[in-house]
Amino acid sequence: MRLLGLSPARVFSGFETSFFDAIEAQGPAIERISLEIPWFRLWCTLTSFAPDRKRWGTRRDRHYHTTISAFKIKSAAALYHVEARQQEIDAIYQVGALWNPLGRSSPVPLILHVDYTSLLSKRRGGEWRRREGREQDFWFEQEQRLYREAAVVLTTTENARSSIIFDYGIDPDHVVTVGAGVSPPYDRPEPNRLPAYDSKRILFVGKGYHGKGLDTVLEAFPLIRAAVPEARLTIIGPTDLTIDQPGVDYLGRIADRNRVRDIYYDHALFVMPSRNEPLGQVFLEAMSCQLPCIGSTLDAMPEMIDHDRTGFVVDPGNAEKLATHAIEVISQPGLALRFGRAGFATLQERYTWPVVGAKIVREIDRCLARVQVQPR
Repeated sequence: MRLLGLSPARVFSGFETSFFDAIEAQGPAIERISLEIPWFRLWCTLTSFAPDRKRWGTRRDRHYHTTISAFKIKSAAALYHVEARQQEIDAIYQVGALWNPLGRSSPVPLILHVDYTSLLSKRRGGEWRRREGREQDFWFEQEQRLYREAAVVLTTTENARSSIIFDYGIDPDHVVTVGAGVSPPYDRPEPNRLPAYDSKRILFVGKGYHGKGLDTVLEAFPLIRAAVPEARLTIIGPTDLTIDQPGVDYLGRIADRNRVRDIYYDHALFVMPSRNEPLGQVFLEAMSCQLPCIGSTLDAMPEMIDHDRTGFVVDPGNAEKLATHAIEVISQPGLALRFGRAGFATLQERYTWPVVGAKIVREIDRCLARVQVQPR
């Protein structure tokens, strides 16, 4: 089997190419192309200027990934790569729905892998939401067309699958959830290494503030400290924050993933009650370190966290309920151990790249078998 792999860069929690690695580990050969358009990125950078550097970067990324021009320019580039190789490949495997690589009559089937949709992003107020009006209508039409033209649509979560089926009117048999795996170094588990369940330390890891629910965590923490005075909260990820709250250790961004992994093990509980979460790689990281997790009831988090078995899910913004569950976990090391072990077992069963890769290749085989018995 010969595949052409198309992916964006740095938008799928950093594991775009992990899908390709997982496929190749199962046997198929895949030529990888990261669809970067340097001149267009430069143009977006220049035309998105803002005095604040962070706002400038956000505006640049939005223009580069979510505008009508972005879709059209990247679709043309993807089609060029496909047409140059269509006699050499059996299928296209594309990560994301940010462009359409198919021409008017493409003879090559498309396997599309999606983690979120623009309508989910709009509903959750996510950073990938499109502007109301023409831009939003354009993206809905293009996404719907892409889902219909793909030979099969694979999703990382049931949450994304449900959106494609119900929001875009796609046949349920055409959409299959295959998941995603935990990224290095967390893909090398140490089952005999346990977190500090008796430490009464809570960990938050996330790049955002309001979107990742850090405001809720900080609102809940005084309630936690009132019940467990020795409790401490560690925050990793957000930058440019000023936090002056007793018991809070703000570490900012840490690039060394091995160091972050060691920090996971220094804690008793992981919390991130996000308001939008396509997957939540950090939950997989915590589960690989046998930490119980608390997330929110939105998006993919209830799929990843089995409520009252591997952790808890709370309504977004509910600081009191978050505090109640956090107190319950950090006050009972035995409960934290039981939750942590159950989460680790779930990870090994569903969220490793060998497991996910086997599912992807199985769906590709089925897709190609259908194409072979149908006239093109």
